[in-house]
Amino acid sequence: MARLAVLTSKPDLPLYRELQAAARAAGHRLSVLNGLDLVAMATPPSVWDSRRNAPVRGIAALLPRVGNWRPDSVLAVLAAFEASGVPVLNRPAPIRRGRDHWRTVAALAAAGLPHPETVAGAEPEALVRAVEATFAYPCVVKQRRSRMGVGVIRCASRAELEAVLDSCWRLGDEVIVQRFCPPGGVSRRVVVLDGEALGAAEHRAEPGEFRANAARGAGVVGVELDQAQADLAVAAAAVVGLDFAGIDLIPDGEGWVVGEVNPTPGWKHFAAATGLPVAERVVEALLRRAEPW
Repeated sequence: MARLAVLTSKPDLPLYRELQAAARAAGHRLSVLNGLDLVAMATPPSVWDSRRNAPVRGIAALLPRVGNWRPDSVLAVLAAFEASGVPVLNRPAPIRRGRDHWRTVAALAAAGLPHPETVAGAEPEALVRAVEATFAYPCVVKQRRSRMGVGVIRCASRAELEAVLDSCWRLGDEVIVQRFCPPGGVSRRVVVLDGEALGAAEHRAEPGEFRANAARGAGVVGVELDQAQADLAVAAAAVVGLDFAGIDLIPDGEGWVVGEVNPTPGWKHFAAATGLPVAERVVEALLRRAEPW
C-alpha cells in the first residue's frame, strides 16, 4: 500500500475527500497535509510537522495544491519535500511560473504559442503608452497572480485604463495588460495530465460579463476537444513545465489562444460537465511516481 499525499493550505475542501476515496478504491491511502502546519527544513532537506512535533516521512508521491493563501510558504515546504526525495506532481518552479501571468506569457511567447499580446511594467503612464502603441482598446488589466477572475478588469478607453492602473499603483499591485480577445465571455478549460489532454469544458459567462469563469456564475458544458486545441493545451502545459494543469483557451476571432495556465486546477465543474473521473486519473498519476510499495 502506497501512502500518497496532498499538500494544501485549505485541507477541508471536498476535492480532497474525492481524492481519498479514489485512492482507497485503488487499495492505497491518501493523506491531506495542511501546509500551514508544516515547516521546511533546509539542512538536511526535510519537512517538520509542528502539530506532531516530528518529521514527515513515508510519503510515496505528493500532489501540491498551491493556492493564494500563503503560497510562498507552501512552495517552500513543497521544495523541501522534493529535495528530500519525494516525487511530486508539479514541481515548485513551474508552479511559480504558472501562478504569475507574466512569466506564463513569457514562456508561451518563447515557444511561439498563441496568446493575447501582453505588456508589463510599473509606471501607469508608461503602460498606457505601451498599450496604445501595441494594441489599443479594449484591453484587460490583470493582477499578475489573479485567479478565478478576481483582479481582472476590462478597460474600454484611455480614461478607464488610467483609472485602473492608478488604483493598482496606489495599492502596490503588480499587473499586466493584455489585448482583449473578441468576442469575450467564452473559454474552454482543458485539463492536461502527464502530457495528455483529458477533455474540455466550455464556460459561457452570464450576459454583460466577459470573464467566463464558473466561480463567477458562468455555465459549464462538456464539449468535444478537437486535435488542434488538444495539442495547444498540451504544449502550453509543457512549456510552463507542468505535469498537471488547467489550460484556459479563449476564442480570438477565428482561432483560439492560450488565455491562462492554472497550475492548481480544480475539477468540480469540469468533471460534472464532462463525466471524466479526474480524481481517479490524478491518483493513477501519483501512483506512477510512487516508489515500489
